[in-house]
Amino acid sequence: MAIDFPPALPPQLTTVAEISTTAGASAPYIGLVNGYELRVTGSHYLNETELAAIFETAKTPSQAIFLMNSLTLRKGHLLVLTQYAPEGSTVYIHAVQASVVAIDGEGVAEYFSDLKGDPDLTRAEFERARVMANVKSQRTGINYSATFFVDDNDPEAVSLLFEAAPVEDYDATDFFVQFGNQGSRYVGRYFGDIGMNHNFANGSRVGLGYETAFTDLGESRGGEDYHRFQLTADKPFSSGLYGITASHTEYSQHLGYRAGSASAPGGGVVCDLLSVLGLCLPTTGATAGQSIDLDADINALALTGEQVLASDFSYRINLFQRLEYVDSTLDISGFGSLQDESYATLELGAKYFSAETVGDGQFRWSAQLSLKGGLTGDSGTLGSYDSFRARYLAENPGAASAPEVTPAARTAEFIAVLPKIAAKFPLSKETELNASFFAQYADEQLPQQQQWVLGGMKSISAYLPGVLSGDSGYFADVSLQRKLNIAGMDVSAAVFAEYGAAWFENVSGSAGDERSIADAGVRVSADLGWGVSLDAVAATPLTDDGFVSSSELERLEADFYVVLKKVF
Repeated sequence: MAIDFPPALPPQLTTVAEISTTAGASAPYIGLVNGYELRVTGSHYLNETELAAIFETAKTPSQAIFLMNSLTLRKGHLLVLTQYAPEGSTVYIHAVQASVVAIDGEGVAEYFSDLKGDPDLTRAEFERARVMANVKSQRTGINYSATFFVDDNDPEAVSLLFEAAPVEDYDATDFFVQFGNQGSRYVGRYFGDIGMNHNFANGSRVGLGYETAFTDLGESRGGEDYHRFQLTADKPFSSGLYGITASHTEYSQHLGYRAGSASAPGGGVVCDLLSVLGLCLPTTGATAGQSIDLDADINALALTGEQVLASDFSYRINLFQRLEYVDSTLDISGFGSLQDESYATLELGAKYFSAETVGDGQFRWSAQLSLKGGLTGDSGTLGSYDSFRARYLAENPGAASAPEVTPAARTAEFIAVLPKIAAKFPLSKETELNASFFAQYADEQLPQQQQWVLGGMKSISAYLPGVLSGDSGYFADVSLQRKLNIAGMDVSAAVFAEYGAAWFENVSGSAGDERSIADAGVRVSADLGWGVSLDAVAATPLTDDGFVSSSELERLEADFYVVLKKVF
């Protein structure tokens, strides 16, 4: 329940003299109901057509007053007090627009302070304030009932009262463990996660998480180890939800061994890979048989914010921001630094959510658009393509041109547009049709942590994460989902088809061509009880385009994904 919606102000019996004084010389709307003349004045927010329909429908004056009150509330006006006074065969009705003069409710009153003194409080204004208050209510384990109280001596003065009701057996702390073969873009196929989330009495939430790869299990892409640590914290304020996220990721990967001699141009699979990056060169000084190992270190710190711009029962508009600093390095033994990227980005965007009743369900859809850009200049390997190109051509006299897809070609001075749209259409109480589309369009080659990446459980599921990567791209999927109850377990099963593409910006030739993949499969989620959940996905490739080698795709195929999670 969190914070429920306050009931309508009940009609108030008064005197004809009081209504005459309040209404003044304003001309009334006059209608007839079952032989009674109803004279309507005041701020009822109803037009003559609506009043005529009510009087035609109503069987009694009392029913007409109730219908007027109900329609005014449905139109979103919360504090319209309907006063009435019968006199013989005439009923005087006057609508008073009240306002909130006091708010009482320990813990959540602060979220509604802007409603005080509002001359015509609407449902949308109340709902906008309620969104952040609901976040605190849910995190503190306290439900609230909201009620308006009218001052007996002043019908235009209303107090808003929140009555607290603590949730029984509420636990402010969750611990979780997770194991699965979801893979990653970097190394490893099987991963384990542990973490916790704790909610504080002021509505703040802090989360800690640790993830590691079991590189001895399955295909680990040559991974030696993988560790990721993350800290998150946020707090709801009346103005929005604000937070901070910090993470550290490190991993190492064995790429193979150096073939040939130090004075030879190199050879073997490892050298073929590194030559594209301008690293496998005669002057590197590496010796034959040398182990080639990659060590990566990624640190990120982000400040986030999200505000409710407008909200009602059927829609919501949010604004969001993300200011992030990233420091990412890749070092290869015997060759030096492959990547040294330190930069800051700012993302600004808006979200729109909509819901409307269709049959036994709700048709829900959302749209989001954001703009992300680099705030800092280039440093390290960023923006160093000119020097890289000169060095490459000098050390490779026979080369006609230097590689264009390389860390040196990336820049922190970029702009990217990120649209997203999703829809859920109910076909029955248990079945719905889902569709989504999201994309990224950039104007430059992006730092690694800003690249467009597809693959894994949630996108292009027939392949491992990273099967498609680039600076720009798009993804679309459609699924038919059905909710079931099997042996007391809540199960959601879906069949889906998806299509995704990626490409690098400002690249000539085939290296800049769009690469795309389509696949289809099944997805199952189940609540097994005792705090245990299961997610499983299996997909098969349908078609692909733009890939130079089919062996590259075959190496990244994934037969299935399974993730088990236990929450304590």
